Amino acid sequence: MQANHLASASPRDVNENTSRRISLSSDHLCLYHNHVDGKRVIKINNKEVHSSRKGFDNGSVHNITHNGTTYVVKIRAKLTGGFEYTCSLNNKALKSHLERPAVVQEDLNFAVTGCQVDQIMGSPSHSGSGAPPPSKPESVGVYHVEVMSKEAGMSIANSDHRFSEFAELYETIRMMYGGTHLGKNIPAPPGKKLKISTDHLSQKFLEERRQQLDEFMKKLGSFPGIMGVPGIQSFLGFDSV
Repeated sequence: MQANHLASASPRDVNENTSRRISLSSDHLCLYHNHVDGKRVIKINNKEVHSSRKGFDNGSVHNITHNGTTYVVKIRAKLTGGFEYTCSLNNKALKSHLERPAVVQEDLNFAVTGCQVDQIMGSPSHSGSGAPPPSKPESVGVYHVEVMSKEAGMSIANSDHRFSEFAELYETIRMMYGGTHLGKNIPAPPGKKLKISTDHLSQKFLEERRQQLDEFMKKLGSFPGIMGVPGIQSFLGFDSV
């Protein structure tokens, strides 16, 4: 099994890092901070002691008392973007660690939680000389992917994709593992359906396909080595956080 990797760092080093999950080493105190929705969770010895959310996230200060000891956890928004994190005891900064769970497969759950119709600009058709006509908007179904941390109990990445992108991801995995002993266990996305016989933009169809893609992504989450597939972290949305 793959274990979490902790990189030792001073508080000053951690301040320069924009990771959304920081582990502060003090009686096994961990702070999980979601930059997107402002949720913060604090655990001591893997037990949740604080949970809150800030819509306009400009930082916060949390006084956490555990077994008669009070820790002061600070989240501060930086003028240059991102956040810095410190934890202190009796006005003394504690040694901290940066933790990156994105590559720890055992901590992750994948899900497809939503679907909607979006407008995209299609490719213009053009033949002959002269400037091509402007492209026209095209309606497509888009599916929302969420990556949940089991340990933190919160979303740590998300992304939106058309059905064709799930199919492309599957082909990448199949090319990588198809000739190995894992080939027969590769989960497959739902099959394509002809648009001539099915309304791909109806709410009924979108929801049925969302459920099928949700099952596909959940199976991918337990497929060995999925986080090593080229482009998977970008697909899941880790590149945008």
